[in-house]
Amino acid sequence: MKIRRDYTQPFFRQPKRHPIRNKLIAAALGLLLGLAILAVEGDLWQWNALEGIVQTFAGNPATPTPGPAELAARAAALYRDGDSDDAEALLATAVAQEPNNAAFLFERGRALIELGRTDEAHELGAAITAIDARDVRGFALKAAAFTWAGEAAKAIPIALSGLELNPRFLPLYASLARAYVDEERWADGLEAGERGLSISGDDAELNRAYAYALQSVGSYSDAIAYLQRAIDLRPSYLPTHFELAGLFLARDEDQSAIDLYDHILALDPSNARAMLRLCLAYRKVGEFARALGFCEDSVANDSSDPEAQFHLGLLYYRERRFEQSRDTFQQCLAHDEGAYDLSCRYRLGLSHYYTGNCAVGWTLLRDSLDLARAGGDETTLGNILQGLDAIEADPKCIDEAAEPISFQD
Repeated sequence: MKIRRDYTQPFFRQPKRHPIRNKLIAAALGLLLGLAILAVEGDLWQWNALEGIVQTFAGNPATPTPGPAELAARAAALYRDGDSDDAEALLATAVAQEPNNAAFLFERGRALIELGRTDEAHELGAAITAIDARDVRGFALKAAAFTWAGEAAKAIPIALSGLELNPRFLPLYASLARAYVDEERWADGLEAGERGLSISGDDAELNRAYAYALQSVGSYSDAIAYLQRAIDLRPSYLPTHFELAGLFLARDEDQSAIDLYDHILALDPSNARAMLRLCLAYRKVGEFARALGFCEDSVANDSSDPEAQFHLGLLYYRERRFEQSRDTFQQCLAHDEGAYDLSCRYRLGLSHYYTGNCAVGWTLLRDSLDLARAGGDETTLGNILQGLDAIEADPKCIDEAAEPISFQD
């Protein structure tokens, strides 16, 4: 079937005329001209206002700026989806517009805690208290900030004071349960979590905190159930997924852990931490080729993580790919802040030795020997001594190695 065109009509139609609209546009242009003249003499040119006038007359009204309530609503949706970063940015704007709005301050503080900015969150809690000394949200923010900053002893009395004001405010129970566990008051941690859950089981962070308390007393099956409940309540919040997957690995439920890390990557395909955890999980079950691939992916997505560099170096070393292990352990040292100094340093020395650089290998192993002795790590100490013995006995290294050392001391 063909569609027949009426060739008696022009191919490009002339636009319809709108006399009234044209008159309005002409009036707007006249107004602009008049204001321009005034601007020359009186500096009255207000571009933003004029732009709004022109857009209105032209049928393209300016996009209204969202108010603080709308920003907070958007932030709440982002927060539920696990996007604490963008949620905090929106709430910061809302707080700037309404600095005495305790609800905005509280929600921003919760996002800041998830971003690890506990000092700022504590300041917001103090700001709420300054507005209203009996507002329980100020107590909750300060308690949570202290808990996540590793100062649980300070968090406990603040949370208890808040519960005296409002014994049904769930965030206080979440902080209290976690703080008690960190203070090794495990029974108190369990009781705090149970009291909160008796009020409502629908708070994700409270379920997560109770799971933390359950793990402290070895109730791993129950902890798994509550972590799963926390995930159900906030399915895109990744830290809870990582905690559950780590618990699966600790219980040798390796495939469940792998499945959960895969799910994290489905939510966040560039998550370097999930790639690293998959690397470790596959290495644990003996699938070294897959492990190597995920460690390489992790480093490709975040080359500044010394943990990923360390585990990738181990896999290269295992495969006797010493040039690659050398370069990877070097990167580990370059980005390390102390946690992997010894582990990467002596393996870097061994990698240098196996790539023919005896002098550098000797120096690195000798430096590592002092660190191992200071730390009392007998296994590492033995590995280092074997490396030094190998260099000392290798004919290719005799001319390069430093003066032999005595190990009797």
